Amino acid sequence: MKPKQQCCYPGCHTLVDYDQRYCSKHKHELNARTYHRRHYGQHEGKYQRFYKTTAWRKLSHITLERQPVCVSCLRRGIVKKGDLVDHIQPIRTKEGWQRRLDPSNLQVLCIACHNEKTRKEGSLK
Repeated sequence: MKPKQQCCYPGCHTLVDYDQRYCSKHKHELNARTYHRRHYGQHEGKYQRFYKTTAWRKLSHITLERQPVCVSCLRRGIVKKGDLVDHIQPIRTKEGWQRRLDPSNLQVLCIACHNEKTRKEGSLK
């Protein structure tokens, strides 16, 4: 006989086999709201989906290889490793969305410079 444990659903005391986490009643409810579906489901915005596309991942990887230094720090005379690829014109604008895969609309920034740029863009709204 297999050992038993309580269902992992909050407040449920039904016993299930030790190699299972949820009883049959809560297994269905849980499938409707799993982590994967919350973060990668149909309700996700087009901007979040864009950053997961193969085209964007390849382009950003190539951009980081070609320009490994933060351009904002470099303008101030500081040589610092670039951490991510940023859109010069944000993709949330109509023109920015049309230029989302345009290499001339991309720049490499360190995290500090990217956060500063994002903060300034947010205060301009």
